[in-house]
This record gives sequence, C-alpha cells and structure tokens, in this order.
Amino acid sequence: MAAFMGTAQGAQKNYVVLGDSIGWGAGVLNHDDACFGRIVADTNGYQFTNLAHNGDRSENLLDKLQRSSVSEAVGAADIISISIGGNDFLTSNLPMLVLEGTFGQYKRFNTIGATYRANFEKIIERILALNPDVQILMQTLYNPGNFLVRKAYQQATNRINGTIRSYLDAHPGAYAIVDVAAAFGSDMSYIAADSIHPSAKGNVKIAEVTLQKLYELGLGTQTAPVVLHEGIDQVSFSATGIRGHFQLIFKAIRRMFGA
Repeated sequence: MAAFMGTAQGAQKNYVVLGDSIGWGAGVLNHDDACFGRIVADTNGYQFTNLAHNGDRSENLLDKLQRSSVSEAVGAADIISISIGGNDFLTSNLPMLVLEGTFGQYKRFNTIGATYRANFEKIIERILALNPDVQILMQTLYNPGNFLVRKAYQQATNRINGTIRSYLDAHPGAYAIVDVAAAFGSDMSYIAADSIHPSAKGNVKIAEVTLQKLYELGLGTQTAPVVLHEGIDQVSFSATGIRGHFQLIFKAIRRMFGA
C-alpha cells in the first residue's frame, strides 16, 4: 500500500512526538525506523520529528518546552503525539510503590499523581500557547505489569489516565485522546522483552489507533499502518518477562542505599 504523501491541499504536515521512552521507541532496536511515530508519518506522508526521550518525567517535558529548539518545533507542528507520565511513578521509589500498592496503601500514588496533574496542565497550556492551532494527540498509558506488579502499575495508570480524561472534560477540544490502554488491553504480545515498553507489534498497534484517530479528525486518509521497516524486538530477558521488573526494582533499591 502506498503511503499518503501530504494533505488534500498538497501541503506536507509536520508531525512531532513528545514525551518519554514510549514515544522514543524503546523496546525495538531500530527505534528510529520502527517507532510508532515513524510508522504514522510514513503512512500519512508527514514530516516527522521525534523529541521524546528515554526516562523523561512530566517535569522534564515541561522544562524542555522552555527550550528554543523544542518550542520552535512545537510552534511549527500541525500534529503532536504525547506519551508522558509512566516515569513519574517508575522512578519514584518503585520498590516502595509496589509494596504499598500490593497492600492497598495509596498515599504515595496520590502524591505523585497530584504532581503529575499539575505538570500535565502546564504542559498542555504551554503547547497551546506556543501553537493554538496544533492538534494534540494525548495517549493513555497501558499497564505492562505481570502478576508481580500489575496491581501497583494499575494504580499509576489510573491516575495518569484519569488526569488525561478529566482535563479534557474540563477543557473540551484541548486535545484528542488516543486510547492505547484500551487497544493493548491485557495482550502481553504488545509488550517488549523488558516487560515495560511496546514491542514491535505494540508500536504498530499504537500507530494503528493513532491513524484511526487522525482519520476521524480529517488529518489522514489511511487507517492501516504502512510499515516500511519491520521492528526488531529486543532480546528477551526471560520467557515470562519477570526479570525485567526485578531489574528495575533492584536498581531502585541500590539507589536508595547508595550502592
């Protein structure tokens, strides 16, 4: 299937991805060519700029929007996809969050969630101040957790996705939601071997639901992803992916004790 080159008026749209490692393409080795943003751009013939970065939290994205290079890209964008929020929880004493989530204690989750909401509101306001006409696509966050951490991860995703939905309820038209969480469901084939990020198949799925939303908005003509470069999945840590979670928790514990 040939890619759609440009809009009905012949102008090539500028498509920018902002956020964290999900947007960057962690989970596939050839992320430059096989991340969901590249697939969306190849399908609809967009000019593509990926400004997402591994490990970024909402506060990092907010800070980056003050940089001239980023603000210029945002100002010139026609469409922006954003994935942000997971690292607000993953890098905030993950072992303690998992422990508290397991036993139904949510004080830390609520505190982190409140900080995320404050940053999120400022991120959207900053983008719209730079570019009032841009179409923002805000991605919901899926739960990649296996049985060891799924309950805790769900508490995090509930707060992130709740903020995304409630802000839009209060500010209709601020952005469109791309419901990646619903698209992934509990299908672990969309999750990479690190048990956190989207696999090659997961990136194609994100591209698919993004393309569907763009079609609904009149910003694209195709809903079937055009994959010019097959994603190369990371080498598996283990058959179940459990080791990936233990590695994250072990690293966090080492940081806690200065090891």
